[in-house]
Amino acid sequence: MIESVGIIIISFTLTCFSFSTNAPLSITHSSRLAIIPPPLLVRNVPHNTRLMSAPTLNPLEQSASTFITLTQYLKQKELDDEISEVICAVASACVDISKELSRLPIHNARNSVNTDSINVQGEVQKGMDIIANRIFLNEVSHTVAALASEEEEGVIYGKPNSDMPNSGNMQKTEMKYEIAFDPLDGSSNLDVSVPTGTIFGISPHTADKPFSSSGRAIIAAGYTVYSSSIELVISLGSSGAKGAAGFTLDPTLLLNNSTEKAACFVLSRPNLICPPNGPYYSLNDGREPDWPEGLRKWIYDAKRGLTPSGTIFSARYICSLCADVHRTLIKGGWAGNPRPHLRLLYEAAPLAHVAEACGGRGSNGVKNLLDIKPTKLHERVPVFIGSKNDVKELEEYGDVQQGISTYSN
Repeated sequence: MIESVGIIIISFTLTCFSFSTNAPLSITHSSRLAIIPPPLLVRNVPHNTRLMSAPTLNPLEQSASTFITLTQYLKQKELDDEISEVICAVASACVDISKELSRLPIHNARNSVNTDSINVQGEVQKGMDIIANRIFLNEVSHTVAALASEEEEGVIYGKPNSDMPNSGNMQKTEMKYEIAFDPLDGSSNLDVSVPTGTIFGISPHTADKPFSSSGRAIIAAGYTVYSSSIELVISLGSSGAKGAAGFTLDPTLLLNNSTEKAACFVLSRPNLICPPNGPYYSLNDGREPDWPEGLRKWIYDAKRGLTPSGTIFSARYICSLCADVHRTLIKGGWAGNPRPHLRLLYEAAPLAHVAEACGGRGSNGVKNLLDIKPTKLHERVPVFIGSKNDVKELEEYGDVQQGISTYSN
């Protein structure tokens, strides 16, 4: 028989109470939790008696049997094989970037990552910016005709099966698509391990003048957030007509070397929908003295529930575009920057495509970001992205675009 203490322990596992709420917690078979009495408490058990434990699944088998992977999802959408290949290459690059980010504090402690420098746009460029850019080019350049990166001055032409793209001497190919991307958004936060991201937009290649079309030409876009989990969000179709979905990187699948890296992302948000209104606005309140009057008035009214929606807004600001937009698309409200600071091609337009696919809206404060045709590769615009009604309401206030300003932090 089993000692009474062992019986008490087993009984305790059947009915537990939360110390914070005093509410009963039920333990179900699906939790796969089995409590076995300590061996020292088990005495006089007949030799033919077996202590039962709940069955378990190998992590690889559990993920494979439970979830839809990114590669399976793309097949279900019946996309052009070439566009699927590009998206999978992006996903693979994000896996590798996430691995480097997870080790970054160790590299920094050893001084093994390049020190800061200045990029082509006169901004501070972290060593990790360079690494992420190289990873992205290595993974994606063989799948597209042309690439535009925040970290590169000009257009890079893809080359099938190239080991390392050379931004100066690439030959044009017959590939059908071009991709604009920010390999590592929010890198200024790396020193304090704040979430960062990757942003991309894929469009049909225009051979004579690449990256000259408005965001309406984008047929797939997305971003990855590197945080407590690694989440990839993609939007498909013209103006996001085929919807948006989120995928989470399952680390257990990476343990199987035969698994394609893109297939390690599993579907976690099957149909991402942005609420039409939300409770949060997201921008740097410290810049309020430089705001135009319309924006200042909207913020004043929003804090007091005086906007037409009647919502009393709260502020949420991470200062990492992917993270702020990700929260906004899930919770509602808007996130952005009123000054012309964010790049149209590889930040504003792709995120606006995702927002529209979710039922949201992206605006420069006057018009839809997807309707703006770029005049240069690194063109900057004001950005407000989020709930459709909130962004439209902000536009109706008028005078929400801030002039060009430069800040040291």
